[in-house]
Amino acid sequence: MANGIIMLVNLLTAILIGIMTGRLEIVLVFLLFYASHRTYSGGYHFESRIGCYLCSSLILLIPIYSFDWILRSAPLTVLAWIGVGAITTVVILSPVESIHKRLEPTEIKFFRRVSRCMVSIQACIVVGLFYMDLYEYSYAGYVSIILIAVFMVIGRISTKRYI
Repeated sequence: MANGIIMLVNLLTAILIGIMTGRLEIVLVFLLFYASHRTYSGGYHFESRIGCYLCSSLILLIPIYSFDWILRSAPLTVLAWIGVGAITTVVILSPVESIHKRLEPTEIKFFRRVSRCMVSIQACIVVGLFYMDLYEYSYAGYVSIILIAVFMVIGRISTKRYI
């Protein structure tokens, strides 16, 4: 029950951030990519619900405010290689267990398969959106994949320290 309420508050906060910034569509695309995949990929999880809530809210600002700056300053080939690196990270590391929730071998196998499938589909969607000149939506999905990979690496490092 408490997790459901927290998810609802996170969703309402995301919608509010999207409305306040005038970028609701970008926030929703990011959330669609991020929330659907993060469950299966695993990675770092905050110990407190407040920390999770704050981080979840703050990362929404990345696709909203970094789009223009990144596309003006980074060559497309560099962005493509970063994307390939993030996808490779997800494929190799999935799923990353949490310190607080260990996975059974059958769960690991299932989550790995789903995560790999999802990142493949999402990468195709990102490329498709890009070629349809929907750059901001493509970027929102791209950032989602990168953040998933980053949280997986941080999660792997933090889990290894405790084992």
